[in-house]
Amino acid sequence: MQEKRNIFGLNVWGLLFSFVVVYLLFFSEKGQKRVKTWSYLLELSDKRISDTNSIVNQTDLEKEFERIRVAKWISRKYRVSNEAVREIVEISFSASDKFEVDPYVVIAVIAIESSFNPLAESGAGALGLMQVMPLIHRKKFEKYGGFEKSLDVKVNIYVGTEILKNFYLRYGNYQRALLAYVGVSQNSDSSYPTKVLRLRDRLKKLIQKP
Repeated sequence: MQEKRNIFGLNVWGLLFSFVVVYLLFFSEKGQKRVKTWSYLLELSDKRISDTNSIVNQTDLEKEFERIRVAKWISRKYRVSNEAVREIVEISFSASDKFEVDPYVVIAVIAIESSFNPLAESGAGALGLMQVMPLIHRKKFEKYGGFEKSLDVKVNIYVGTEILKNFYLRYGNYQRALLAYVGVSQNSDSSYPTKVLRLRDRLKKLIQKP
């Protein structure tokens, strides 16, 4: 019986202690200030998360408008369907993100090399949008299903972008990388790099805010 009383007494004291702690934490003057501080910090945290999401969404929206504007300009200039160009632009940005190159250089290369014709073929055997030589770059195509994928829009852009990135890493700038891409000597006076980079600059002007 005495043991039960002791247990009961311990429970009562435990409850009283809990009430005192709760009162001090939440209902006393200091406790209320503490609760207000916690509430403020939570609100501030939620606001920062909301602001960050807003910035991310705004950035994504701006990028989407940029691509739409570029695609429309290309569609009119090269007389290619806007839907087809939109796909090419999206894939070009995706490949550029993967290989860390300027997407507008990739798009400019496509314009100069094939005028956005995915079935383009040169007399030397270069194929597709970026006029890639499948026999020379066979190993790169193997990652995407093999030689027969050389005219696939996505595969051709990814392989071409990878080639461009490799030359950029080797030579350190787009001027020299583009000379290598088109297969001419570094001492050549070829106008190819100038054409590509001039078009890149023109495309970038399209997306500049007024």
